[in-house]
Amino acid sequence: MQFSFDLISDLHVETWPNFDWSGQATSPFCVVAGDIAKDRTVVLETLQHLSQCYRMVFYIDGNDEHKYYMTDLGESYRELSNNIEKMKNVVYLQENVVVLNGVAILATNGWWGFDLDPEIDSKQTRLWWTQQLKHGSGDAQSVEDLSRTDAAYLIRSVQRLQRHSDVRKIVIVTHTVPNRDLISHDISLDGNYKFNCMGNKLMELVRHQDTERKIHTWCFGHYHNSVDRVIDNIRYINNCRGRGDTEYKHPVYFPKRIEVD
Repeated sequence: MQFSFDLISDLHVETWPNFDWSGQATSPFCVVAGDIAKDRTVVLETLQHLSQCYRMVFYIDGNDEHKYYMTDLGESYRELSNNIEKMKNVVYLQENVVVLNGVAILATNGWWGFDLDPEIDSKQTRLWWTQQLKHGSGDAQSVEDLSRTDAAYLIRSVQRLQRHSDVRKIVIVTHTVPNRDLISHDISLDGNYKFNCMGNKLMELVRHQDTERKIHTWCFGHYHNSVDRVIDNIRYINNCRGRGDTEYKHPVYFPKRIEVD
């Protein structure tokens, strides 16, 4: 049986005049791959609005949702989870696998370990990130720790789903980029410290657990150019809106309908 959903991400709602998704849905379900907004209230209001446009919204957080909570990411996750738990028709996918029509939707933020490109110095990348975004060294360590935790979660989950007879296909959703080859062509990132903060190199280990070849699609955000590419029989898809106050944006923006057969 065919399963479809709309993919959207990186709405960065506070950088646009308004956000109205009424009449935009092309599927009963929606996957949101993070970076709705920095303001937690705006995040929740946007999810509430999307829940009125779809039968069900499946959401994973981006780094922007934790912008003002970096000193205690654990508490940030608990608060976000508790708030979404009260919402009707919205499912927070962190540590929460959903199976519909034989398709498992598995998600985590992903974060980054400051080492996506081995030719770019990871220590200098960490220093650049803390100075550029005015974070402390403890914040950088928290992000790096989460990148390992998130990768380990996906590895374990994909391993378990190999043995799950009700799961024919797997859709993975991360906020950050899961494979550096997906953005290696971008000359604006080439050799730039920012490249090392775009994705988690440990995600490459996840597909090695897919012995039954169940992973069908990998959705992601964080990178503000569109991607739709097949690598090793996995379709990698990005449909970011981007920041309205930068050149990396899509002023005309629609959901991308993804079909899993």
